Amino acid sequence: MKSSLVSVIIPVFNTGASALPLAQKLLSDNYENLEILLIDDGSTDNSLKLLSSLKSPKVKLLPKPNGGVSSARNLGLDNAGGEFILFVDSDDDVSPDFISKLVKAVSKDDVSLAMTGVRYKKLSQKTDEDVYLNAFPKKPGESLETYVLRSLLHDGRLYPVFNKIFRANVIKQHSLRFNEHLKFAEDTKFVLDYLKLSKSDPAFVLEPLYIYNYGTPTSSVKKLEGDWKNWEKSFKNLQNFVGDHPTLREKALLLLVRLRWRVSWFRSKEGCR
Repeated sequence: MKSSLVSVIIPVFNTGASALPLAQKLLSDNYENLEILLIDDGSTDNSLKLLSSLKSPKVKLLPKPNGGVSSARNLGLDNAGGEFILFVDSDDDVSPDFISKLVKAVSKDDVSLAMTGVRYKKLSQKTDEDVYLNAFPKKPGESLETYVLRSLLHDGRLYPVFNKIFRANVIKQHSLRFNEHLKFAEDTKFVLDYLKLSKSDPAFVLEPLYIYNYGTPTSSVKKLEGDWKNWEKSFKNLQNFVGDHPTLREKALLLLVRLRWRVSWFRSKEGCR
């Protein structure tokens, strides 16, 4: 039986030098039935030329005017033909079996989302840290909202899209897209919306298969983290996710998440000085 097609969406903005070896590594993954969608988001350097040198029937190069990472990911979704969807950042890295192990985890009938552990490579400190190497499942009878708040509070593995695999039919059925007006935590909103629509518990691959290069010159995260207004917008989205009638436990968890975010914001401001 032929394996399911996997679409890997990689936005690129002036990061062709790192995106090219990343795509080459993905092509060498032991999971062969994949397509790689390289979305050049109006790069102003030689990124488009570099990506054009990658000759493979598995690669789709989609240039577009600059519109931000959300618009690039949305263009990828519009052109993805796979049964499963992966998002990888162009200045990061993955292990050789990143795709195959995530596909195996999500292929069970009752699973719509699977996530892997992450290796944080802190470039400025030249240190590595492996995180999310334990399962964090929903408790029996626990609501999705309570589970999400617990996860956001304790370990944050639900925040990014890059360590996860999604079912394309859920995304297509509900026309799920990234909010192009959000510049901060737009991926978290996508993940939470997806979880609510998929109505299934996540699965876990307890290995650091995604390698996040923290502190790259092209990253805008630090600047965005330093503006509390961005956190406020994200918290409003989280409140909308929980709904108009939260339980007492959900209210308490919301307050704790907000406090955690306030601490994270303060630390990000300290780091920018």
